[in-house]
Amino acid sequence: MRECGTFFCGKTSVRTSLVLHSTLAPNAVADALRRSIDEEQRALFSLTGYRGSSPVLGVVTDNTFRLRRRRYWRNDFAPCFYGQFRSESGGSRIEAHFDLSPLTRNFMRLWLGGVTILGGPLFVLCLIDLTTGSHYTSGDTRVGLIVFPALILWGFVLPKIGRLFGSGDEQVLSEFVQQTLAARIEEPTIRQQGNSATLPY
Repeated sequence: MRECGTFFCGKTSVRTSLVLHSTLAPNAVADALRRSIDEEQRALFSLTGYRGSSPVLGVVTDNTFRLRRRRYWRNDFAPCFYGQFRSESGGSRIEAHFDLSPLTRNFMRLWLGGVTILGGPLFVLCLIDLTTGSHYTSGDTRVGLIVFPALILWGFVLPKIGRLFGSGDEQVLSEFVQQTLAARIEEPTIRQQGNSATLPY
């Protein structure tokens, strides 16, 4: 299976989408998924932080699902498997993709935005002090020149580390859906998602 997820190429975001075909009707698809996963309900006395013991957690509605792998250590950058299903001749058509959770994606946007707004001006002032000998800032200007780029870099490196540790989740979740729903998978297709984008989330 090709690498799936959301990434950016030039000024256009691109997503690798999966299309599956199940022999089950849409209502049977929803029922089968609900029986095979545990809902994302927090539990105080649980090694994974969630109730139940199913290896897959998620939420299923009448025609959509969001699935993720249960794990015993936290990784907010592991992929979630999103899908929408509808009736077709002989069963159901399932259109799905892998992506970060909305909470993680929004947090990283706020993180990079906050660092840029708060740290950017300080970085510029420290750079002016260092090059002109002025005193717009107090303390060691080299610290101001290092911290801002380091925080920006960390905002890009941390997700990559999390995705690396969660790299096997895509195959596990894809195979889980295929087995649970008696589904076959089509060759992934590339779909354009929009115009300009600057954040890899």
